Amino acid sequence: MRYSLLTCIMLLLFMRCSYQQANLETPLENNFEIEKKFRISLPENHTTGYMWQLNSNYDSEILDYYGSVFRGNEKGVDFNFRTLKNGKTCLKFALIKYRDTSETKEFIINVK
Repeated sequence: MRYSLLTCIMLLLFMRCSYQQANLETPLENNFEIEKKFRISLPENHTTGYMWQLNSNYDSEILDYYGSVFRGNEKGVDFNFRTLKNGKTCLKFALIKYRDTSETKEFIINVK
């Protein structure tokens, strides 16, 4: 019984700390509640020399950027955020190698 209680507590903590996924690209909207963590995962292969970069022109009063984590050439990179208050903002990403941009992606984040 003690083992199952500990397992349940760990599972609840993991679920509370886990990040939701924002998958919908513009013009669709990703909806989140206040004080929720979410991530945007993008494919990235470092052997090509291209890396995703976040444009800093988003409303930082609505979102807190927690940084990015590269998870390997097959899984790509995760950009991690936390919602702060109600509002809507757009996150823009560019796949860049030096000054060459090969692709862009935009995600509308609506915090309710």
